[in-house]
Order: sequence, then structure tokens, then C-alpha cells
Amino acid sequence: MEIFVGIDPGLTGGLASISGTGSLISAVPMPRLNGSSGPLDTNAIKAWFSEAKSGGRVYAALERVSVRPKEGVKSTLTAGINWGFIKGMLVAIGAKHVEPTPQQWKKLLGLPKRPGSERKKAKEDAVAMAMQLFPGVCLTPGRKRVPHDGMADALLVAEYARRVLS
Repeated sequence: MEIFVGIDPGLTGGLASISGTGSLISAVPMPRLNGSSGPLDTNAIKAWFSEAKSGGRVYAALERVSVRPKEGVKSTLTAGINWGFIKGMLVAIGAKHVEPTPQQWKKLLGLPKRPGSERKKAKEDAVAMAMQLFPGVCLTPGRKRVPHDGMADALLVAEYARRVLS
């Protein structure tokens, strides 16, 4: 069986997997130690990738990270380290993968292009599309009331992988 994985590698990102037919398999917030304030939980991420690999051949899309104006040095370095760890996981499990920019995967899926000043609306667009494509998904894990946009992005990046790598 083919498994398509999408990764939003940010600390508030997510991991998602779907089948070759586009059915939801898994969607989780990016695992972190010490709740939302800690570093990545690398053991949980390894376990998630191991589970995905046990389902079949893995194809993946890892959203490319970039430096944004006025972003701190520490957060930029952390994003790069996290991205490298996750890319290493993809290589370790033998996943064929692509590294689209947010603009690339959003364009392919038909999400509207929004300026930086409309970032909140762009997140709402992604949540709405993820819920439309994957009606059974719960984007409010735990006690959250606001949908987790990192999980929504990961699902859409997985759909991008399915369309590009099938």
C-alpha cells in the first residue's frame, strides 16, 4: 500500500498521513516535550514515522522552511535543526520525498494567494480545505477549541504529495 505523508515542520506544525486513495490515516500536532513550550519529541516523531512505514511504501512532502524578515536567530536555527531532523527521518525510512515551498503546495491545491497581512485568513482557508478533503479529521486535539492549523497544513501537504508523487 502507498502512504503519503505531509509534514509542516514548525514547532506548531503537524504530521499527517493519507492513503493512495486520499483517505485519512493519521494527523497529529508536531510532538513536543513539555507541552507546547518544549523542543521536538524526537522519540515520538520516530515512532510516528515507524508506524507510517509499517503501512506500506512511504512518499512524502516536507514543507521547506525559510527565513522570514524580523525573525529571531534562535527561532530560525531551531526551525533549521528540526527540518534537518525530519528530513533525516525520511531518508532513514527510504521515503521518496519532495520539498515544496508553502506557495507551491498552496497553488497546486488551489488555495487563494494571500498577502502576509492576511495570515489569519490564510490559516482559516487551509483549515476549511483540510476539513473538506478529510471530513473525519479532528483538528481540535485534546482541549483545543481553535482548529490546529499546523495539522491542517500537514494534511494538505500530504495531499500535495499524493498528487505529485503518485
